[in-house]
Amino acid sequence: MGDSYFRTADGSVVKEAKKLKLKEGEAFTIPPGQFAFLVSKDSISVPPNAMAFISMRTRIKFEGLINVSGFHVDPGYKGKLVYSVYNASPSPIQICEGDNLFKIWFAELDRASEIPYVFEGKGNTDISNDLVRGMSQEIFSLQALAVKMRELEANMNQKLAEQKPVIDNLTFIWRAVQLAILGALILAFLTTAWPSLQAAGEALLNYIRSKIGP
Repeated sequence: MGDSYFRTADGSVVKEAKKLKLKEGEAFTIPPGQFAFLVSKDSISVPPNAMAFISMRTRIKFEGLINVSGFHVDPGYKGKLVYSVYNASPSPIQICEGDNLFKIWFAELDRASEIPYVFEGKGNTDISNDLVRGMSQEIFSLQALAVKMRELEANMNQKLAEQKPVIDNLTFIWRAVQLAILGALILAFLTTAWPSLQAAGEALLNYIRSKIGP
């Protein structure tokens, strides 16, 4: 591990995404669910008649760090290596300047590579701005989203508990209004229909009397 790194922010452990420098032996962490660029301490030189292959050491892989930047170095490349990694574990991963994180081995080719297979660009000496451009926005990991969901649920339950007396009072008032409206409708119906009911009752009584006699 070299003297600089870049990691994305998740809004909890890391507040701001930016390229940072490391002192000798200084440590840093990659939060769960976050990406990082790591620059190698050593520079390499791949001859045109060879290709280099890179891999992470087993220890750091078992911790949950995944290399997502590729697994080979082109023939003719000269410079430091920049690795793009992702923390797929549920816990932060700590890395120190000078840690042995990656392995490299070379495969000899049967001939010297030519354009377009040979690397002709400028090798890396640090993490370039082109790499970190567009990676400065906050990235929410699954763990961070779960925490936010639990916080939202707790806040919602608290607000519902605070509003429960008000809701109960409104429910009681609404039921009282319903009963009042129902009583008013029954009273209005009886008031309107009473003369007709009285007349029908008298007519029925007269009919019965006419049938049974005086």
